[in-house]
Amino acid sequence: MLISSSLITCAARRGPNLTPPEAVVSATEGASQDRLAAIANLEAMVAKPASPDQLPWALLWAGEQRRLAGDTDAARAHFGRLAEEHPTHPLRDGASLGLALLSAEGNLSGNALATLQLIGDKGIPASMNADRYRILARLGADEGTATTKVREHVRKAVAYAQGDEQVEGRVRRSLADLLDTDTASTLAEGDETSSAEERALEQIRTALADRKLEEVQSQGTRFLSTWPDNEHESEVKALIRRADAGDPVIDGVIGVLLPLSGDYAPAAARLKSVIELAAEGRGVQLVFRDTAGDPTQAVAALDQLVLEDGAVAVMGPLRKESVLAAAAIAQDFRIPMVALTQSGRPTELGEFVHRGFLPVEQQVVALVAHAMTDRPLKRFAVLHPSTPYGETASELFAAEVTARGGEVVHTVSYDPAAPDFLEPARTLGQKDYEARATEFYRIKRDFKENGFDEDKAMLPPIVDFDAIFIPDNWRRVALVASSLAYEEFPVGGFRPNRHAEPIPLLGLNAWNDPRIIEAGAHYVRDAVFVDAFQVDSDSPATQGFVGEYKTAFGRDPQVIDAVAYDATRLLTLAVLGAGASRDAAREQLSEVALPDPVAGGAKFGEDREVARELLLLTVGKEEIHPWLPPEEELPPEGLPEGAP
Repeated sequence: MLISSSLITCAARRGPNLTPPEAVVSATEGASQDRLAAIANLEAMVAKPASPDQLPWALLWAGEQRRLAGDTDAARAHFGRLAEEHPTHPLRDGASLGLALLSAEGNLSGNALATLQLIGDKGIPASMNADRYRILARLGADEGTATTKVREHVRKAVAYAQGDEQVEGRVRRSLADLLDTDTASTLAEGDETSSAEERALEQIRTALADRKLEEVQSQGTRFLSTWPDNEHESEVKALIRRADAGDPVIDGVIGVLLPLSGDYAPAAARLKSVIELAAEGRGVQLVFRDTAGDPTQAVAALDQLVLEDGAVAVMGPLRKESVLAAAAIAQDFRIPMVALTQSGRPTELGEFVHRGFLPVEQQVVALVAHAMTDRPLKRFAVLHPSTPYGETASELFAAEVTARGGEVVHTVSYDPAAPDFLEPARTLGQKDYEARATEFYRIKRDFKENGFDEDKAMLPPIVDFDAIFIPDNWRRVALVASSLAYEEFPVGGFRPNRHAEPIPLLGLNAWNDPRIIEAGAHYVRDAVFVDAFQVDSDSPATQGFVGEYKTAFGRDPQVIDAVAYDATRLLTLAVLGAGASRDAAREQLSEVALPDPVAGGAKFGEDREVARELLLLTVGKEEIHPWLPPEEELPPEGLPEGAP
């Protein structure tokens, strides 16, 4: 469903003011050094509150200080009174959490666990949140909960523990085995400059999560003046901008960045349609913003989605340059992004950046695994176009082969605009007629003696490899394969002589078009490539999607449609489970899973790429079909009887 951005105002759910009164905050200053003094101050407020509004705050904070002091009966009495006398007050959740924490110290019941998990962080004393997330992190690690979830609990426990030595020590001891180096340094003694910066940053993040926007502004300004040119400067500035804008976040709103104008508009229009199809009827609202294929405009459009439209998460952009520019800003804004690009490594920019498309790296890993596991192939040649895509794929292929103990013995590039590819084929076959003059003379003599035209004789290629990798689209692959056959490489169903061993051709999903069968003829037969989607798959999920897509658009979907469809559904599930919280949406992205993926991937992996099971496909005589180990060798084709 598409809605106009003009309909979305700063109507984010503000909720009640959960900022504690200044008197309560002052009463707890220095509490870890003098807990009894803090208790005395707070219980004086309980006995004689300055106003009716102050009493719930004094009860909650007094109960918490009693809990930290180990006086469980007095703590329970304060929490119980707050719950009983103020049953509709927003702080009643804090009382429930306090009672649950008291219960957890003995035997963590199911009700207490649910309370720890479900109550929000707002209006809760930091020490309560620290102990709550400490317990959840420990429990999750012991029970095998997803690593990303445990890490998030650890991060929150550490952040909330700052400022109270007793709570810090408890977190450090309880989670010692779960603290990574960076987190441990935040809790460790010494290195005050580093720990102070990290602690200050966590406090700004926590204040934003708690919607304490004035604190974000003041603490952020103090951070920038205290540590100018810090590595976190861009993030702090972005968080201040969120606070300055009132941090609008609206349940169910997903922003979509696409090049709806310019050279890439046709591809964007297709993606827009399939994203709308995937989101239809799922309870989310889509806000589309045009990037025009320009990185600067992509960043400006992202600003609008975050600061004006209230997006909980963002999908897109499409082009690599725009993705990398926008992803860096999304990470600073701490808004989840699901990028729609096949190229680059956007997920390396931070934990808020995911990718929903099919990256080249993923394809290469699957292809090499097939070549070196399903087949005894160890030595490879690479023929690639001199394009960024071809060069990247070539480098990734070589790295993966080497990592698996194989070797790329030849790498030859070619001009993709060339009328034919005979010259790179000759280069690959090491057809140096001057250096191999004696050999060529013997071949011409044999041709003449057998009644063949010696002018048609040519040097055979030197084949010191097991397979050829061609990372190009199906049109050029057909031409490259025919050029290889012309230079007497035994590819596809072609054999230059009856004793030639076939050389497998290997490729990526740009081969996946049925027109390759006719264009490549028998030169590409039995070539193998990988992809995430096959339109005639017998999978019920795939066929359901194909039917839905054809009904909507009157054509068969392609892999770009399938991966965008699944990516949209994953993001939709995460946003619906997150409410008006971008941090929660990021957590949800690591947890949600599709029961019926159509493009091989049910969920995001720890690397924030969709973890896919790719299809292994081969070019048959009449159709592209799943690869199976060959039962017998194909008969040789291509030479007249009696040829040498």
